[in-house]
Amino acid sequence: MYIPILYHSNYGNGGSDFRTLFEALKEYKIPACGIVDGTFFGLNEFLNFAREYKIEPIIGSRILLDSASIYLFVKNKKGYKNLCQILTRYAFKNLNIEFIKEHSNGLVLLSNSEKFLDDLSTAFSNIYFLLLPNSSVLPKRRIPIIGGDDIFYVQPRERIIYRVLSIIKKFKPEDDKKRINYLANPERFNRWYYQNPEAIRNLFQFAELCNYTPQSGNWVFPKSDKRLIEIIKARWSNLNHQEKRRVEFEYKIVQEMGFEPYFVLVYELKEFAKTRGIGMNVRGSAASSFILYLLGLSVVNPIKYNLPFERFLNQKRGEPPDIDVDVEYNQREYLLREIYKKFGNDYVARISMINRFHRRSRFRDTARAYGISPAEIKKIEEHLGERLIDKILKISERIDNYPHYFSSHPSGIVITPEPVYIYAPLYPSPQGPITHFDKDGIGISGLVKIDILGVRGFPEFYLRKEEIDFDDQNVYRFISEAKTLGCFQIESPMVRQILKKIRPKCLVDIANAIAIIRPGPARGGMKQKFLNRVQKKELVDYPHPVLKDILKETLGIPVYQEQILNMASRFAGFSLEDADLLRRAITKERGSGLINEIRAMFFNQAERMNYTKKEIESVWKRISAFSSFGFNKAHSITYATLAYLSAYQKLYNPLEFFCHLLNNQGGYYPFYAYINEARRWGIRILGLDLNRSEPGFSIRNGALLTGFNSVRDLSLSAIQKILKLRPFPTAEDFFISVQLDIREGLNLIRSGALDLFGESWTGLYYLLLSKKNMLLKSRSLSPLIVKIGEFRDFSSSEKLEKKLNVLGFLPHLHILEFLYPERDIKIIDVLNSPTRLSGLTGLVIAQRTILNKNKEPITFITIDDETGFLDLNSVSYSSEFPIKEYPIKVIRIS
Repeated sequence: MYIPILYHSNYGNGGSDFRTLFEALKEYKIPACGIVDGTFFGLNEFLNFAREYKIEPIIGSRILLDSASIYLFVKNKKGYKNLCQILTRYAFKNLNIEFIKEHSNGLVLLSNSEKFLDDLSTAFSNIYFLLLPNSSVLPKRRIPIIGGDDIFYVQPRERIIYRVLSIIKKFKPEDDKKRINYLANPERFNRWYYQNPEAIRNLFQFAELCNYTPQSGNWVFPKSDKRLIEIIKARWSNLNHQEKRRVEFEYKIVQEMGFEPYFVLVYELKEFAKTRGIGMNVRGSAASSFILYLLGLSVVNPIKYNLPFERFLNQKRGEPPDIDVDVEYNQREYLLREIYKKFGNDYVARISMINRFHRRSRFRDTARAYGISPAEIKKIEEHLGERLIDKILKISERIDNYPHYFSSHPSGIVITPEPVYIYAPLYPSPQGPITHFDKDGIGISGLVKIDILGVRGFPEFYLRKEEIDFDDQNVYRFISEAKTLGCFQIESPMVRQILKKIRPKCLVDIANAIAIIRPGPARGGMKQKFLNRVQKKELVDYPHPVLKDILKETLGIPVYQEQILNMASRFAGFSLEDADLLRRAITKERGSGLINEIRAMFFNQAERMNYTKKEIESVWKRISAFSSFGFNKAHSITYATLAYLSAYQKLYNPLEFFCHLLNNQGGYYPFYAYINEARRWGIRILGLDLNRSEPGFSIRNGALLTGFNSVRDLSLSAIQKILKLRPFPTAEDFFISVQLDIREGLNLIRSGALDLFGESWTGLYYLLLSKKNMLLKSRSLSPLIVKIGEFRDFSSSEKLEKKLNVLGFLPHLHILEFLYPERDIKIIDVLNSPTRLSGLTGLVIAQRTILNKNKEPITFITIDDETGFLDLNSVSYSSEFPIKEYPIKVIRIS
């Protein structure tokens, strides 16, 4: 028997996955195993497999210093924290021997370099000399020896995988024909060390010494002088009896599970964002918390909408609550920068995301590893069946789902009381330092992530929601007429069609529309079933009369996960905690034994409540069939509320609505579609003005003035310089003062921003290049300048085309008015007389193709012109792309 302690996983420079490793460990009856990747990216998965296979994990890492290796292993919590700091320095390439000495506490040192062991011996209380297999080189002084070698793959046949990955990931392969770099069986290992039995005995002593593993549960949050109970007390007098009972119930669970500081942190972030003029609202199951509603973090009162807190947090869930918050899309990065400033750069980090090999990338990268160029890869179908290509296909299949590279998670961050690298090692990324743990692993370090998501179309009225009447039937009629292009979450063609059928009269109706178009409910057949019942094409029935009030709002169909919890509680007497276990078992663990346990529990408890077997089967069938597709009601109600706010503003304050929408980068449709819609609402769009425009769109005299952010390739520094130095009396003064690069200057001219000076574009080009030439003190541009000075000015159509290319829209005209000024029929004519489709020309603003029940493709297209927009399907049309430099598609109905 022996213990392999130097395993390199496929998260580092190894070629095997953990399943292969642990199956082999099980077969060889090996009781423990050590991992020595140069990072912790694979640590969480390693620990999970160790628990599953009941094999003791040993946490370590190999550090390469001056072409020699040292191995550091964790023996206690202090050692874990020190190794986190060492790995952070190692990843950022600023690690030295002195830093390792200073952070040696709690670590065990292993190396086959006597020099390093001598240099570090005074700092470490436990050191071992690594004796390689079949080696007779023993240390000169008395140092405990330990047997082992780097393991880069589990089975010898995986060597080819290891070699291919070394090329893809660009690391130098280290396997050597003289060394055995795969997992040896115990008999072979014992033969290697039969002359040095101490090397094997010390392995077991070593494993007992290095038995520390981090445990989730000791959650870490930044310090705050605020207490959750005090924040609640400040609002207590405004609550009724039912609300007070709900707060007491939630607070008890939050306190007992140790998440008070988490709620305080999110509250402080919300208040901090508010000081910067940024609205923040929770999404998902967090909206089930009345406390978060009380703290102003949610627009949804969970009591009003029967949202059980247990869906968000309960004592039987072994994981922290997941609080995701939405902010405006164009404010997210600014808010993150401010959060870093508030807490300190060392105390905030983004979490990582593990990007894996999948079908296309795995084949492409494997082919490149074999020297096949990208151009040849595109023609690969011509070579299927050839020996090399078949080999590449087989190898690429074997690395499916392997970790490829690591990047920043799009929204998750952690905030800590001490520098983040004490709890989790950090790794460089273009977005800044990221943790070695991803969203699934961050908990083992005691950290709880917060997701801050930038959402397009986030309603400006969020910050003024207290002023809004949520029962305004004018707004609901407006929504029912599907005039919601630009409105948060209810603008896509599919949602608009459903809104016309549902004709919502309250927020729940909007929530139902948002929920049933999601892939899960739609795939489960709920969407069509629901619409059939809305249109009275199908009778509304209930799996059992006692469930009627739970399912009434969705016409007898369990659409929401929360309904599953309430059904199990009402029908089978489940606690809501157990009901949440049932939901998770059905949705996430269908193939596990847990689902059978939960089913048996459901039947037993329902029988005790005197239901017949037939009744129990009927309810279970309904729960089991639908809960795997069910949507989160808390999330749906939240987005329905925000959608209402958005529609309210569009109806009553269209100028502010479109200004905010355009500055928030629109939503489902191309940007020019929102410019078109604004004009159809009677809003004038003013062109760019060098001396008046702001970075974004701004309101001027009842119109929207185009901002500098709309100009392609115009840098933030250039915009800031323009704002600081203006007004400019002449174009010449502008070019001398701001000193733009040639591309920025040309695009500003083409945007029309300099038209206020009354110069021709040719003259402005001349000025730009001549001033640039003068500043560069170079004569290289002189012939070009002279030539430009002789050019005629651009025609109006040439200017419009270049303006469209630079801005992405035309401020004063619809694109079709420019490209096709003579059209016999327009969309408004079709809306007034639906049979008049033939000959209609439209600008495509949305297109998608789906397969119907017979696997036949159906294309849905939304077009617009200056008079309106129209959703089409199953029509015959011709299409063209009229401007080569700009990707717009125009269709003409046959």
